[in-house]
Amino acid sequence: MTAPAPTAGLGRPRPFNAGEEGQFQLYGSPEPGRMPPRNFTSHLSGWAPGSKESRHWADNDYTEIKFTGCSMVGTTGRSVGVKLWQAIPFARDKDMGMKTFTNCFKGSTKTSRGEWSAHYTGGDNRYFTIPALNGSIYTKANLNVKKVYVDTTKAD
Repeated sequence: MTAPAPTAGLGRPRPFNAGEEGQFQLYGSPEPGRMPPRNFTSHLSGWAPGSKESRHWADNDYTEIKFTGCSMVGTTGRSVGVKLWQAIPFARDKDMGMKTFTNCFKGSTKTSRGEWSAHYTGGDNRYFTIPALNGSIYTKANLNVKKVYVDTTKAD
């Protein structure tokens, strides 16, 4: 069952705006509601701890996440916690663990990476959150990442 679209008043659906902060298009081809397993590239802008979640993607065996060119607004960036979740329909999502990324703060071309290879039953979609910046969940700082790469296959 799909949630109703947000409304723009008078019951009219608000159109999707890819440029709006925090908006992610969840469904694409091949058909609405189906998310094919594939790698993707994106970026983050203005993420605070616990404020957002990434788009969801189809995967239940292996995930690699890479951040290139990390920076923070409001403080000097040293580290970012990246937590992977497995979405479990009609139940609590499964916390798959957090990795701490530091290398991406050393320059605009520097990359940090985390790898998860667990499998959990009950759901096959994953997403990530940012629970901590510089080791703290309580901060007014925001994270920007020039390039986010999500790899869903260990083969490449």
